[in-house]
Amino acid sequence: MKFFEYLDREDLDKIHESTLTLLEKTGIRCRSERFLKKAAEIGLKVEKVNGENVIFFPREKVAEGLATAPAKFSTFGRDPKYEIKWGERRAYSRTCVGTPFIKDVKTCKKHIVSKEDMETNIRVCDGLASTDIVSCIVSQEIPQHAALTIQAAAMVKNTTKPLRICIDSAHEVFYVRDVLAAAVGGKEQLKKQPLAYLEISPISPMDYADGPADALLDILETGLPLGIVPAPMMGATGPMTMIGSVTMHNAEIIAGIVAAQLLKPGYPCIMSPHVTFMDMATAMTGWGAPEMGLAAAASAQMGIYYNLPTAGGGKSVSAKITDEQTGYESMFNSLLPALSGMDVIGGAGAVDNALVACYRKLAMDNEVSSMTQFARKEPVVDEDTMAVDVVDDVVNGEKNFLGHPHTFKHLRTELWKPGITERMTYDSFIADGRTLGERARDLILDIMANHEVDPLSDEAVAEIDTIVEKALETEKPQ
Repeated sequence: MKFFEYLDREDLDKIHESTLTLLEKTGIRCRSERFLKKAAEIGLKVEKVNGENVIFFPREKVAEGLATAPAKFSTFGRDPKYEIKWGERRAYSRTCVGTPFIKDVKTCKKHIVSKEDMETNIRVCDGLASTDIVSCIVSQEIPQHAALTIQAAAMVKNTTKPLRICIDSAHEVFYVRDVLAAAVGGKEQLKKQPLAYLEISPISPMDYADGPADALLDILETGLPLGIVPAPMMGATGPMTMIGSVTMHNAEIIAGIVAAQLLKPGYPCIMSPHVTFMDMATAMTGWGAPEMGLAAAASAQMGIYYNLPTAGGGKSVSAKITDEQTGYESMFNSLLPALSGMDVIGGAGAVDNALVACYRKLAMDNEVSSMTQFARKEPVVDEDTMAVDVVDDVVNGEKNFLGHPHTFKHLRTELWKPGITERMTYDSFIADGRTLGERARDLILDIMANHEVDPLSDEAVAEIDTIVEKALETEKPQ
């Protein structure tokens, strides 16, 4: 299937050339002594500039690193039937990570995420058919120095789907790895069946600080795929022009991938572009349409340009409730990158610029994902689908396609199957009386009441609980 091309080849060449210039001339700031030492060892230039440690990437080193990055690989769920085929550009759906608030599914009132909310949200994601990758919302009830380990434990206990985990420092990387390994039967099995990809977030503009840099080095020791997810705000932490922010955060992403490849050639890496913007009238961060969708489409093309898998934002919206704005922002920001070749579209189940988890929005995004994945199906154009003989047969016969064998052959596969989308008669719709938000609510309540997650063994649970206890006993370095 031909992808939508927001930018032409000449534009992509210009962005790549500008990326090389930024990496070679401006460089990446870094405060991690470990990372600076490794950078020097792999042939990158490390210098002091205005009192800051800066890593410069010669063009030949960028080319060397990009040459070994794999174009395709897979991650899996605890149940291996769930496979994410990275590099095949299937527009998988991923839930939003890190939201500190959540809306009650019945009352729609917002409250701080509890540990029970966190676990319930994961179980609901497990029960939504078109939600492919699960991230974790943030509970304020858990000790922050062991938060990632506790979240990883909650995820493997409450879903059998593939996971995405954002890593803010090296402190918990190996605890997280050990939790995932316990869920699949050991570290060797985890290498064969990676349950998660781990993402680090450089600080825009052009800074790997110490936490993200140290985390990158430790992630390379786990064997789990590495994602690089900067999130510059246009006009604040990125250039005011959308293409400028796309270019800058392309350089931030490529810096991490090149470093990873020079350290471990062939290591699975993911471009995770998330350009946001600052509304200059309010100084609020924006995650809505159309800027985010257009930037994601451009970055999806850059992923194809480099032959690298991509995972961008899309379903996070500026809307505060599940209204018409939620629908058009989520669909616009999802469909553009999906048609442009993005592997994974993130942000499902969040409103208010990724600050609030919302169950009704989660159900709506599950529907949006089903539609965008349907749109990404490879069309078949052959004698059977063009149906020339069928048309001739009907025109010269019954004058109606309803009873024709060709209709029976295709009627179960040709049309998209709705979930919470309403297709009743008008009278039936009035009699039903529910809005889209209410149908979404009822779907979520049904999952909460009836969906059961395949449990881990008692031995695995005990091992995971022991790992969590060790993480709790280890204070985070200051």
